[in-house]
Amino acid sequence: MALDPRRFWRPAACPACQEPVDRWRFHRLVLWLGGRAPWSRLRVGPVIELNPIEGVAILWGLGIVVVTTLLHVLGDEWWPATILLFIGRWPWVLPGAPLLILAALVRRPRTVAILAVPLLIGLFGIMDLNLGLGRPVDRSDPGSRVRVVTFNMEGNAAAKRLTELIRTWRPDVVAIQECGGDVRDRVRRMPGYQGDVGVTCLLSRFPIIRADSLAREDVQAAGGSAWAKRYRLQGPRGEFDLTNLHLDTPRKPFEALMQGKHDAIEAIKGKTLMRDIESRLARRWVDAGPGPRLVAGDFNMPDESAIFRRNWGDLADGFDRAGFGFGYSRLNGWIRIRIDHVLADDHWVVKSARLLPDYGSDHLPVMVEFELKTP
Repeated sequence: MALDPRRFWRPAACPACQEPVDRWRFHRLVLWLGGRAPWSRLRVGPVIELNPIEGVAILWGLGIVVVTTLLHVLGDEWWPATILLFIGRWPWVLPGAPLLILAALVRRPRTVAILAVPLLIGLFGIMDLNLGLGRPVDRSDPGSRVRVVTFNMEGNAAAKRLTELIRTWRPDVVAIQECGGDVRDRVRRMPGYQGDVGVTCLLSRFPIIRADSLAREDVQAAGGSAWAKRYRLQGPRGEFDLTNLHLDTPRKPFEALMQGKHDAIEAIKGKTLMRDIESRLARRWVDAGPGPRLVAGDFNMPDESAIFRRNWGDLADGFDRAGFGFGYSRLNGWIRIRIDHVLADDHWVVKSARLLPDYGSDHLPVMVEFELKTP
């Protein structure tokens, strides 16, 4: 016999003492959420019944699938999906936490299983969680490795600590973007390293054989502002190329959109086209060297971007291969995103990768260890 909804939700009292029972109706709410109360089950088809939590979880899961598809298929192809690339990821996954708590309260294993699917899609597809499964079993000689750090040192907060940081990291190569005056002075005087200074800077424990810069007129003709410098270094297993790269940011069109400017959408489209051209120029410059190749720097785009996939997707992303966690390298209030990358061609094996602590910049350094494959 079906329960009467009016009786189910009516305030109850102990018959003997007249004390309120379940005054706030919490127990009854849990029963309703679990599908054990009147009007608490939604029938889908002839045999499927869903409780309220399962219904909300399915709707949330559909949203997760849509956002994941937009990010991975249309990011930097369609302007709304481009905006999704550069805003915070965690709000899309956040509803999973209270839903999991409610699912645990109603004690329905099927409800937990239904929630787990969109939660996993959100963690891996939207928030870009990495488990480091591409890290190989380590049997190599540590002396044959190349440890690379890329660091956008916006501002000079970390400049005074640079010598201390180098001693702590013990890198072979440090690629620095937004290399200000204080940083340049320390790069020139870093003991045990060769330094190259400019808008971008490089510290190398290996001898620098040659350094070539991407022609500014080529970048400016495309309307871009990228900086790229390719170095020929003498490594432990032979010579290799390392390019220090800083590509243009899409920030200004997004700021125009937030300010409600009428031409903001067209500005986003135009900036996306320019970033694609600039990225192609930079990739051609990288490939102009004899190789093997490493590319480190601030790409100003996450790896879901169609521009990134087209121009850099054939290279191994160090953190994707061997990093653990989300790896967000750009800090902007509640927005966290990974736009700093260290890439390698197929001459290299990625040994390890990790994000380094916050040293006062709005970027976190990324450290990746590689080993050149033996012929």
